[in-house]
Amino acid sequence: MDGREDDTHWPLGPALRRARNAAGLSQAKAAKRAGVSRALWQQLESGERPDGRPLRPKPVSLTLVARSLDLDPRQVLQLAGLDPTSYDPSRAGRPVASTAEVHELLDMVTEVQRQAVVELLRTMVDPTGGMAYKQLPRSDA
Repeated sequence: MDGREDDTHWPLGPALRRARNAAGLSQAKAAKRAGVSRALWQQLESGERPDGRPLRPKPVSLTLVARSLDLDPRQVLQLAGLDPTSYDPSRAGRPVASTAEVHELLDMVTEVQRQAVVELLRTMVDPTGGMAYKQLPRSDA
């Protein structure tokens, strides 16, 4: 059975496809944005592996995919059949707040607080979009 349209077989696939299409992205562009392979993206949308074995994506990969489409990683994990409470994205160095949640929080702070947050973010990011801080070289001493 083709999992592409079967929400009960693999409910994550149709949800990812809708979000990707709403963002105006091809599978290749969405995969690149998420930092995963196009093959993995195709498998996540279809719910099937080419070799016929069950698809068991890693929580870290699902978190990357969720963030790339501004989806809640916990919902994506749940749609993939994983327990969303058993995985903490922050433990893998991934952000735990969606862009939507950040916007909601910014709406709740005063203008002075909002300016402070913006200034803090500016100190973290250089004008080219790269991180302003660098990893310190290891000391072999």
